[in-house]
Amino acid sequence: VAELVNPRCFCLTGDLRPVPFIDVFVADAMCSLSKVFFDWGMMLHLASHYPDPVPPSVHAIIIPSMAASWPYVCRARQCLIMHEVGRRKNDPKRYQHLLNALKYSSSLFPLCVSAYQKTLDDPVKAAQVDKILIILIVINSLYCLAWDIIMDWGMMDGVFADSSCVPSGGSSGGAIVGSKGWSHHCLRPRLRFGFAMSFGILLSDCVLRFAWLLRFVEHVVFPNNGSYILWTQILEAFRRGIWNLLRVEWENIKQSKAKKRVNSRVFDDEEAPFIAPKSISLNRAH
Repeated sequence: VAELVNPRCFCLTGDLRPVPFIDVFVADAMCSLSKVFFDWGMMLHLASHYPDPVPPSVHAIIIPSMAASWPYVCRARQCLIMHEVGRRKNDPKRYQHLLNALKYSSSLFPLCVSAYQKTLDDPVKAAQVDKILIILIVINSLYCLAWDIIMDWGMMDGVFADSSCVPSGGSSGGAIVGSKGWSHHCLRPRLRFGFAMSFGILLSDCVLRFAWLLRFVEHVVFPNNGSYILWTQILEAFRRGIWNLLRVEWENIKQSKAKKRVNSRVFDDEEAPFIAPKSISLNRAH
C-alpha cells in the first residue's frame, strides 16, 4: 500500500518500468474497499470538527467521496503507465490498457453522481438524478463483468485467442478440458481449479457484480440501512476473494507462456548463445 501512495513506477520519464503485478493486485483489492475509504474520509472529516458537530455543507460529502475514489484513480494511473510502456515498446496490444483505464474511470461517475445526489434537498430532482445513477452503475457493472471474464481471467480463450496458444496434453498442475468441448470455447483449456469450480466462480461473479440491485428491496430484506450496507460489503469481499483465484491463475499462465517464448528465442539463436545478465529477470518479460 505504501508503494501505491508513493508510486515506484511513474514511467513518464527515464527508464521503462512496468507496474509489478503485486501493485496491480493490491490496487484491485482496494477497489473492493471503496466504502471503507469513504468511511475513513468521513471519519477524518468528523475528527477535523471534533468536538463540534459537522456543519451541513458540500464538503461533508465531497471529502469522503474523494477518499472513496482514490483506489480507482490509483488503478487507472497504473493502466496509463502500462500504456506508456507499451507505446515505447511498440506493443500492438497497448490499447487494452486504455480500455482498462476507462473501466476504472467509469467507476468514478457513479461516485460523483451519488455525491451530488446527497446534496439535493428537492426529492423530485433527487429521484431524477437517481435514474441517471442507476444507468451509470449498470454500464459500469457490465463493463467490469466483461473485463473480468475476458481479460482478467482469460476466459473464452478459444474464441478470442489463437488456437496455437492452447496447451495440449495432460498436466499434473491442472485440469485440461477437451479441445472440442463447449468449455474450450467459453472457458479455458487449462483450468487449475477444474471446470465445475471455475464455472461456479464465473456464475457467482455474474450475480455478485449486480448485488447493488438489493437497494430496490432494501426495506423488504434488511431491517435497516446499516444491515444493507454491511451485507453488500460482505458479498463484495467474498466476490473479490473468489475473483482472486482465477486472476492469479491466469497471471501465472501468462507469465509461464512469456517465459517459454523468451526461452524459445534464446535457444533458436543460431549465433552465439545468449546469457542474460544477472540484473535481468525473466519474470518481468511480457
